[in-house]
Amino acid sequence: MNTLRSCLPVFIRFKAPTARHKLQQYAVLACALVAAGASWAQGSVLVEGPRAKVTTSDVQAQLAVLPPERQVQILASPDTLRNVIENIYQRRATAARAEQQNLQNDPAVRLKLEQAREGILAEAYLAARDKANLPSEQVQETYARGVYKAEPQRFEIPAESKASHLLIRGTTPEAKAKAEGLLAEIKAGANFEELTKKHSEDPGNASRGGDLGWFAKGRMVKPFQDAVDALKNPGDISPVVATTFGYHIIRLDGRKPASMRPYEDVKQDLYAEAVRKAQQDERQKLTRELSAEGKGDETALQAFIESEKALRK
Repeated sequence: MNTLRSCLPVFIRFKAPTARHKLQQYAVLACALVAAGASWAQGSVLVEGPRAKVTTSDVQAQLAVLPPERQVQILASPDTLRNVIENIYQRRATAARAEQQNLQNDPAVRLKLEQAREGILAEAYLAARDKANLPSEQVQETYARGVYKAEPQRFEIPAESKASHLLIRGTTPEAKAKAEGLLAEIKAGANFEELTKKHSEDPGNASRGGDLGWFAKGRMVKPFQDAVDALKNPGDISPVVATTFGYHIIRLDGRKPASMRPYEDVKQDLYAEAVRKAQQDERQKLTRELSAEGKGDETALQAFIESEKALRK
């Protein structure tokens, strides 16, 4: 334990989430666990009560099943480590009390214990089978290339427009007249941004000259989108456009055509998809195998149904 404590300050110094610091954290974690392995080999007792105890070996086993990042977090915080130890003790001591009352022999409890055992073993078997059938990198690459070519719509970046607007809220004739007057000023040469900063009633972007940023088709309400689509070139100004928000004067600031995400940007996602598909196929294969080897006895099933019905009369 002294060796582990000597490592903790190093963890605390390297908590910044940079790649270099993460490598340092993992290196220190390895140092701590290896050093701890030597000093904990005999399973020193950390907590002991009348019915249960927790040893360093128990804590090592608990840490070993956690992701490295979580191990770092726990070992960097003595309080968190104490909580882990306390949780192990509480669970173990409670189970010991249950056994003293022979609750493990209760039929319902025994069924749950057996189901839990079967579930854990089944999960372990499936994980081992997944690992054994992991597709090679070449298979993953072939799959990824094939999907990228066959399903381009999945990787399409839709066309986008960039626009700014001046909004006058309301649907009254006065609001429309105010918008028409501002449009006339813009057409006469007034600066769009300055007028927008002064008169626009959209608090979200008036101070930025009405800048709405880039948006794909369908992001805006239909009358607004239709007006944007009708503008041809950056700098073009729309007529006054009525929407549920009020009256808009819209300026087109730019367009981006539709494009494809580069293969390198999506490759790792497609590799992961290839792995998931291979594992799914293997599990479906296993399901078929198990269904084929399990032979049902209809006579026994009908007899069981009749006996259960008789018990419930």
